[in-house]
Amino acid sequence: MSTAPSRAAAALTLLAVAVSARGQIPPRRVPLSPSGVTRRAGASDTADGVAVPSSARSVLIERDGEVLRQRPDSQSPRRGTAARGARLPALEATQGHGCRAVWVRVGDDAWVCSDVAPLSADPPRATAQPVVPSGAVVPHSYAFARRAGVRTYRRLEDAREDNWAEELERGMSVAVSGTARLDGATYVHTVTGRWVALRELNWARPSERVGMLYEPGEAVDGVGFTRRAVRAWPTIEGALHDRGSVAGMVALGEREGVHVREVRQVRGRAVARLDAGWVLERWLNRPSPGAAPGDLGARERWVDVDRRQQVIVAYEGRAPVYAALVSTGRASNPTLPGEFRVWSKLATTDMSNVDDAMLTTVTSLYTVSRVPWVMFFNRDQAMHGVFWHDGFGRPRSHGCVNLAPRDAAWLFEWAPPAMPPGWNAALPTAREPGMRVRVR
Repeated sequence: MSTAPSRAAAALTLLAVAVSARGQIPPRRVPLSPSGVTRRAGASDTADGVAVPSSARSVLIERDGEVLRQRPDSQSPRRGTAARGARLPALEATQGHGCRAVWVRVGDDAWVCSDVAPLSADPPRATAQPVVPSGAVVPHSYAFARRAGVRTYRRLEDAREDNWAEELERGMSVAVSGTARLDGATYVHTVTGRWVALRELNWARPSERVGMLYEPGEAVDGVGFTRRAVRAWPTIEGALHDRGSVAGMVALGEREGVHVREVRQVRGRAVARLDAGWVLERWLNRPSPGAAPGDLGARERWVDVDRRQQVIVAYEGRAPVYAALVSTGRASNPTLPGEFRVWSKLATTDMSNVDDAMLTTVTSLYTVSRVPWVMFFNRDQAMHGVFWHDGFGRPRSHGCVNLAPRDAAWLFEWAPPAMPPGWNAALPTAREPGMRVRVR
């Protein structure tokens, strides 16, 4: 899915590089350790005259989305944001522009002002974002409007008088935080604070598909995914005719991951040997080999998006490590080819096209709440998890690279820049550039 231009602008505003710094106070930093200030000969327990408690071990994030800066200066570029309730490590402190107390370093090139994130004697404690409940594959329960005109309410009691706040178009989604009963009916409470009658919604059923890890030294086209439910035969002849003795025949489900051990040409047809047996090669989505970028680092992490095969491959240097089916953009909203870098990572974000001036019909509207594991790489085109379809292996997005939730989570955790526990957004730096993304 791709966000509309207005939403892309909002994301850029949220996470963009700030304008040049002005009036920064030359810092005199005070290193902190788990037991507090590290004192050295002649060192003080203050930062430019501001007292730093010797017991300081963490900072408490009190507002969701608290901004982290690359330098101890409110005008420096943003490094990311932090989740409310996280206790991030207090590594060192200094005074700087835009903060009455002290700036505290909470990670690599990451500073937060203690005016808004107070120092604490408690040890650091934070959870990787987004948080996925036990037994689930996505961070929320999601539901979709059954029809156009589904009404939402600011307060549960407003439903009695039909004092509605907004209307949802058919297929628009909400992320659910809880439910309640009113006058014999069940209402869901959304993460945005609205109430919606459950009878007006359909629950989402996120895909539980998972990609394939490569074996050491395996070729990039040594894995694949079945395009449909197929039968793997113990002989090549069985595969060519899809019939024979059922002894030794193995049924494989649609889009099942497999290792391709060899491919033979038999009477003009390609036949692949899998661990389960032989199948026609045309029934497999297999990533096609492609030349690696010329300036690639020996262990650099990057991904290749193969639009023809609808497969993404994660590499470390020239070695493939993981492959998964994707859904790229339809012909009307294609995922654009080229080489890019991830310019922001977000634990979740809302996606919509309701402000797109190019829309001509109301049936084109969509709003999707709390899309998980989002990595923007080409303006508003992103790789992200999907909970609203299980059609991976075929184009069907609005321009983004759709992944099943488990695949999106794996890729998000693996890809640079790292997003430490307690952060809900991260931006690349000169020392840790965003992951390279090639679309072809």
